[in-house]
Amino acid sequence: MSASSTHPADPSGWPPQLTAWERATNLPLFALALLFLVAYAVPILDPGLPAWVGTAATTVYVLVWALYAADFAVRLVMAGRGNRWRFVYSHPLDLLMVLLPMLRPLRVVRIVVLLAEVFRRHAEASKRFQAVFYVVSVTGMILLVSSLAILDAERDAHGTQVADFGDAVWWSVVTATTVGYGDMVPQTVEGKAIAAFLMFAAIGLVGLVSGSLASWFVDRVSAAEETTERAEFVELRSRLERLELQLAEIHAALVPGTAGGEPAAVPAPRGEPTGGAGAQ
Repeated sequence: MSASSTHPADPSGWPPQLTAWERATNLPLFALALLFLVAYAVPILDPGLPAWVGTAATTVYVLVWALYAADFAVRLVMAGRGNRWRFVYSHPLDLLMVLLPMLRPLRVVRIVVLLAEVFRRHAEASKRFQAVFYVVSVTGMILLVSSLAILDAERDAHGTQVADFGDAVWWSVVTATTVGYGDMVPQTVEGKAIAAFLMFAAIGLVGLVSGSLASWFVDRVSAAEETTERAEFVELRSRLERLELQLAEIHAALVPGTAGGEPAAVPAPRGEPTGGAGAQ
């Protein structure tokens, strides 16, 4: 018996063993992403911790990176010989997070992907609501990571304007919304790079959120109009049925012999025989 006969075909076109692997590893990868976020945030939020905390955080970075790299390699092999380039092309963020260690903080975006998957499995929601949930969650995650990164880069810089996490969150919100008050400006090259990344990422995400909300309002208006049209159609159909019933009653009253549901006999024209013996 072939593998295709034992496993149903995946609608996305990926081999069934790859889909099964991704479903089985969702929860472990979710836990790893949370662990990475904690290890990344704790030393930044409290720099006065003992040295072993930093060593433990570095160990977690390496461990999580190695496990995610192994997961990517396994999925690449399971994709099959003819699907590997398509797999790499359709998973660019996973590839960048493995190849470029400087982008490892973005791995927390995986949390949003997994939360969206869990939400999709355990809730009955429209595709549009899932997309809005995904975009809003990614936006919040990027704001959080950007706040941690800018605080780590700017806290000890000369003439810094980002002294604590509250300042960092305010800077991230102002930068992401492109308001640009100018009350907090990065002083380091790393801080300016983070600001550039946040601005470019936020422009796209804010546009997606705005477009999703506009589309949602249009859909709501269209649904209301469709409901109104359906109600009008039902009312019109009911009126037609009543009109047909009244016409039937009028016809029964005017034409004798139709009250019982049988048509009345049509009289023969004058001068024509009606049949029978008298017509001979």
